[in-house]
Amino acid sequence: MSASAQDATPACAIPVPEGEILGETFSCGQIEVPENWDVPGGRTIPISYIVMKSDSLAPFEDPVIYFQGGPGGSALNSLGQIAGGTAGLRRNRDIIVFDQRGTAHSNELLCPINVRIASPDTYEEDSAAIEERFEAMDIGADSAPEAVYDIMAAVAEVTDYRSCVPYLEAQGNDITQYSTQNTVRDTIALMRHLGYPAYNLFGGSYGSSVTLAIMDHYETTAGTDLPPLRTAVIDGVAPRNTEFYEMGVLNAYVILRVFADCEADADCAARYPDIRQRTVDLLARLEAEPLVREDGTRVTADDLAGILLSSISLRKNMLPFLPRLIAELEQGEFAVFDLAGAASRGDVRLPNAQMQPTPPAPEGAMAEAHARFESISEKFDAIEDDLTFILAGAAIIREALLEATNRSELFVALLEGYLEATGGSTANRTMSELEPLLIHRDQRTADGLASFVQQAIVIPSLQTEMLALIDILAEDELAAVFSQLTRDSFLRGRTMVDSITHRIVRCNDISYSFFNDVAFDAYAEFEAPQLIGESAKWVPSYQISCEQLGLAAEAYAPAPPGVESDLPTLVVNGALDTATPPEWGLRAAETLSNARVVTVPMSGHVSGLFNACGKALVQSFILAPETPLNTACLDAARYRFVQPDESLPQ
Repeated sequence: MSASAQDATPACAIPVPEGEILGETFSCGQIEVPENWDVPGGRTIPISYIVMKSDSLAPFEDPVIYFQGGPGGSALNSLGQIAGGTAGLRRNRDIIVFDQRGTAHSNELLCPINVRIASPDTYEEDSAAIEERFEAMDIGADSAPEAVYDIMAAVAEVTDYRSCVPYLEAQGNDITQYSTQNTVRDTIALMRHLGYPAYNLFGGSYGSSVTLAIMDHYETTAGTDLPPLRTAVIDGVAPRNTEFYEMGVLNAYVILRVFADCEADADCAARYPDIRQRTVDLLARLEAEPLVREDGTRVTADDLAGILLSSISLRKNMLPFLPRLIAELEQGEFAVFDLAGAASRGDVRLPNAQMQPTPPAPEGAMAEAHARFESISEKFDAIEDDLTFILAGAAIIREALLEATNRSELFVALLEGYLEATGGSTANRTMSELEPLLIHRDQRTADGLASFVQQAIVIPSLQTEMLALIDILAEDELAAVFSQLTRDSFLRGRTMVDSITHRIVRCNDISYSFFNDVAFDAYAEFEAPQLIGESAKWVPSYQISCEQLGLAAEAYAPAPPGVESDLPTLVVNGALDTATPPEWGLRAAETLSNARVVTVPMSGHVSGLFNACGKALVQSFILAPETPLNTACLDAARYRFVQPDESLPQ
């Protein structure tokens, strides 16, 4: 790291995590970059970053820089997840994370919910009415495109992005400058500031889009003095050579891949030949003419689609049964269909999808000892959880008492302490519970504040203290609390994903892809439109957002070609990733001349950060990118498909 980057240890944008020592194991910083890189003498914005120092006494000099998903995702507010997922990499390299422009701690494009709502007095009624209309439409690939656009426009009228434009402009923001390309330039500025001799890039989800954009910048900006890159990992890949209307078919990609995997397995293919196409054909047949059972009940395409969709998300242990499900329904048989229903009701427990043997149940004295141990263990776990809550609550209260000078300040300090201590998704959920108080001035009462505390604060001792404090707040103290809680300075930097930043970046990047008529034309040609369902709403939703923000493209344009690069790259897919499916990772790899692709079975989004096998492969690749990967853990994670004559769980 360069001397200029090490000189000062500024105050961190987030609390220093437990176990870290500021200035030793953990450092914080901020750089200023041009908001508009083409006007370098204009307004600047801050980019906040963190360096988690390697655990090694002799770390490699090329750190890993991690790019958070979104867009609009805060890496700093998600640090717990990122730190856990990169702990293996940190054993011998520093880990760098930063908030991309427009997110929580890097000039957040904050547009509070109360700014976006046109009619606060009727907000709940308006939302309920739109929800009722939406549900009645039963959106799918066969819906009228104009009707889907109209209902999504009605949704957007209730919480309108148009009012955010003057609000953000009044703060000096130029929303046209929040894009992936500018994040690329910010990243290069950060790498130059930190001064390491080389860098390894690691992007998850939308972060893979940033990583690919950096790789493209290096390929197309020859002759410039760019910080050297050593490797790249793109995980849960969102490449630029995709059409946004594919958001409607992501579930279908993953479902049909299950049957393609069966065809790739010799044993499964022998028993269920051409099962992928047979699934597509059966869905079409059931849509035209549902099966009628002996008791008169019908089995429709929607019924089958529901089982397939739940199998890739909520009930993954159904996956081995799916080829047999299709084969049986073709013959008018319903054994696996009924099993799926029983599993959804909780009447049957499905075996582990990898078919791991279950140890025999203990008997006799061993059974009694086992039961007694489980009881003691459960009680200990409960005591441990309670103790954790008690200690956490006591620490928050102690810090707040030291900080506050009056009762209103004490309440706010307690809430801020809670948000800092819980962080991540809990803090995100807490802020969402605050929204009614932002929308409705008439709810800014002692009862309204108490209702918020009861719903949002999960530490019992802290909740009790905060409720007791509310009871003794005078009217002016209560007003002071609400004045603080509704200020931008309190709201800013609290979320994990900022929705307005997300939409602005998407519009600046790919508004040319948001055209409802193009999407529905594609859905009409898709091989399994029965699997699209409500996902058909996404293109019009984004199209309308861009129109409201003044960032809409004038005409549709096809997606650009894939990024070309010879940088050593690992492409990590989760086989059950319905946000960025394996098809996208494979597509990105087609133009990367030095890429290796791994697909982790039974794993979802960003497997290289959250799955044990995925993490191990990322660590091995970055350690030795030219060495062949040991993929034994992938083979161990594969499941065996159930055969036609096997007995089913009871």
